[in-house]
Amino acid sequence: MIKNKIITQVKMYTKKRQNPSRFIELDFLRGFAITHMILLHVLWDLDYYKIYPLNSTIQGTNVIVQVMFFLLLGICLAITFNKKKDNPIKLYKHLLKRGLWVFSLGMFLTIITLIFMPDRPIIFGVLHCIGFCIILSIPFLKLGKLNHPIATAFIAFGIFIGAFTIQNPTIMHIIFGIHQANIWTYTIDYFPIFPWLGVCLLGISIGNILYKDNKRRFYMPDISKYLPIKTVSWLGRHSLTIYLVHQPAIVGVLTLYTFL
Repeated sequence: MIKNKIITQVKMYTKKRQNPSRFIELDFLRGFAITHMILLHVLWDLDYYKIYPLNSTIQGTNVIVQVMFFLLLGICLAITFNKKKDNPIKLYKHLLKRGLWVFSLGMFLTIITLIFMPDRPIIFGVLHCIGFCIILSIPFLKLGKLNHPIATAFIAFGIFIGAFTIQNPTIMHIIFGIHQANIWTYTIDYFPIFPWLGVCLLGISIGNILYKDNKRRFYMPDISKYLPIKTVSWLGRHSLTIYLVHQPAIVGVLTLYTFL
């Protein structure tokens, strides 16, 4: 009886491992990243409203979270491709629509910031870049883990051109990563195609190694039963919605606070 029970549990684990509806660790990491981002934006807004100065050390950790976001984007694109590669036309249409939708949300934020923050509007922020990366990654999805050298080249190119500044950049300059000095005095959110497309492609390469054929290629215990894990994972599954609503909510609360 004990032997049969063990065999049943192993079969259940194998089935769950090979055919998960979602990989909870990816939702958790995305939820962790979005939580960190909310914290940073709270601190940024406190500094903007002259309530509490922003600690530069905390601000520096944001780069790590930004890299995590784009790596996770690439990993999830690889998983989506492996799930739906039998119908590539439908897959590419889905990714094109998704990319355009995310980019349109970025344009909405551009309009909002032009109205309410004309001194530092979002010209090409994280949503613009994610939308572009989803679309531009389409021809690279078939390459799988071979994206690694391409990703490295794109990242290196982005770092290289980012070191040069020009006085009056055009929109195309800004999109590709060539900008004026002290770019953060002109915008509150900036993610050029290079190097961030490279980070996304690196995620695609990693995704094809760790989740080849939509199967987890490493052992991980079941963590889905723990409440903190489930809570953070829920945030990760709804990260786009949270990104859109959290900043207006924070600004609303702080605006009310300043009037009290």
